[in-house]
Amino acid sequence: MIDEQARLLSNREVAADFYLARLNAPHIAVRTEPGQFVNIQVGAGVAPLLRVPLSVSGADREAGIIEVLYEAVGPKTRALSQFGPDEVLSTLGPLGKEFASPSEGTRVVLVGGGIGVPPLLYWGLKLRQRSYQTALLVGARTADKHLPSELLAPAADAVRLATDDGSLGHAGLVTDLLQNELVEKGSCAVYCCGPHAMMQAVAAICLEAQVSCQVSLEEYMACGIGICVGCAVELATAKGDTDYGRYARVCVDGPAFDARQIKWGSTWPT
Repeated sequence: MIDEQARLLSNREVAADFYLARLNAPHIAVRTEPGQFVNIQVGAGVAPLLRVPLSVSGADREAGIIEVLYEAVGPKTRALSQFGPDEVLSTLGPLGKEFASPSEGTRVVLVGGGIGVPPLLYWGLKLRQRSYQTALLVGARTADKHLPSELLAPAADAVRLATDDGSLGHAGLVTDLLQNELVEKGSCAVYCCGPHAMMQAVAAICLEAQVSCQVSLEEYMACGIGICVGCAVELATAKGDTDYGRYARVCVDGPAFDARQIKWGSTWPT
């Protein structure tokens, strides 16, 4: 973990309120694995006081560049969206635990919703470089909330889209696309990131189908390094292997978890 003075190379809107920022951060880039995140300081004063945690959507170790995709929805992300090239931002990272690799020869399905897509893009690219067959399933409310194909295509052999209003791709939920994918024969591993309800549904589908599923959790974070315990998530079993027993801190024990570890609701099996 390094607190690096990262120079902003570009910061452009790529979909409705979605931005792609590229930062020159060579010390972080060389250490970052898919699933990890960075914590970026976007204000010099007390507003906003806390940093903004963002998943790394891509890293070029040779060039020393990391990329983060984010939606401008709150004061911190809106502040970040206003910065232009050559701005220097204090960037802490890489933070958290990365995704665990699937078994050799396993078909991989990546399921993303909304701003949960970024960590899957970096992971999908790495998996394809290792010759895994990958499919990327992305859900969004409307067509203008989908990321452009040039950002999605490198992460998968096949990209399938769903929208709630039917304006692009499948009319319905991204979990419908997952059900279709799981019909195929052979070993399969699912990786998921997005809204809580979507991840819970994906976890339930995979549990019933007896398919491995890892999730990248998104919880509100203050410190990002495990001190404040503000991002605690309840585990499905009281026999947790973390410092907090039946609870885990998303920032240091995750954000990547086996979906079976998480207690998704009061009726979730333990």
